[in-house]
Amino acid sequence: MKSPAMVKITTVFSLLLIIQGLAFWGMADFEMGRFTAAIPSFFGVLMLLCASLAKAMPKARMHVMHLAVLLALLGTIGGSVMGARGLLKDPVEMTKIIDQWLLALLCIIYLIFAVRSFIASRANQSD
Repeated sequence: MKSPAMVKITTVFSLLLIIQGLAFWGMADFEMGRFTAAIPSFFGVLMLLCASLAKAMPKARMHVMHLAVLLALLGTIGGSVMGARGLLKDPVEMTKIIDQWLLALLCIIYLIFAVRSFIASRANQSD
């Protein structure tokens, strides 16, 4: 998988995260006290910024895409930990728990794409 394809994949996943955050915050009636429901949107915006920078600055693409992968790793860890903590603490807040696990799921799927891309890139370099 070429790096430009990874930029497109990053854009798609970032848009999914933005939509997720806004949708779950919307389900909370956009209350400021429940603003944490929009956390996936923050990850999405930062990853979209990485994709835009990678497209605009091809020489820095590798570094910017690694930053996007780091953000996805943080999203995976954060979503998983907070989702598990929510299940143990207050399983009544299922919407909140689903939001956290969905963040983790989207980020881990993105990580799988990224790792496959990095492996393919390394294999192409050795040829």
